[in-house]
Amino acid sequence: MPAELDGEALTRFEQRVWRSSRAVRAGEVLVRQGETIDALYALRVGSMKAFFDEPDGTERVLAFRYPGAIVGLAEPYQQCWSRSFVALENTWVCRIPSTVIDDVLQYQLIHLMSACLRREYQSHLTLALTSSTRRVVAFLLETSATFGALGQSAVRLRLPMTYLDIASYLGMRHESLSRTLGQLEKQGLIQKDGKVIELNDLARLRRMKDESTRD
Repeated sequence: MPAELDGEALTRFEQRVWRSSRAVRAGEVLVRQGETIDALYALRVGSMKAFFDEPDGTERVLAFRYPGAIVGLAEPYQQCWSRSFVALENTWVCRIPSTVIDDVLQYQLIHLMSACLRREYQSHLTLALTSSTRRVVAFLLETSATFGALGQSAVRLRLPMTYLDIASYLGMRHESLSRTLGQLEKQGLIQKDGKVIELNDLARLRRMKDESTRD
């Protein structure tokens, strides 16, 4: 985010952000839906899920966030959080108060915000227009790419979220997700062991995602 800063300006920014760094324990809520937005959060270690509460009290998972993400970029110019964020595992964040975001950082913030919104739009478009199988495959490939970029294994995925979280994110019932994963496993495309999923054939999974047919 401070890519445009240098010298003393960069030092001041880092000092103010570092003083606001803190741990967030697994299951702890970082921000709640409806609270006033007075800061962004850079996710340094761990992972989080974004969700909102439906009118009937059920939880709808909207996104997952990993190290390098800035929590709050999908809340452009809003006064209150439209979603809640909770740590999926022990996590470390840097709080970036709104008061340190000056005119120079505003430009970089808009750039990052635009990229974030494009990714979320493309992700939700894929989930809305494809079959249940392709939704699951798209999620696995997206997670694989994310983990690979973070220096983790891109084929042995250690998932920090529950399968209920994944089903909610994909707009599926938990039973449907389990059935779809079982079908992929029978086809030899994946191997599932608890919350670890091994991707056995990335090329074939990519072809499945790109197929125009829908079940």
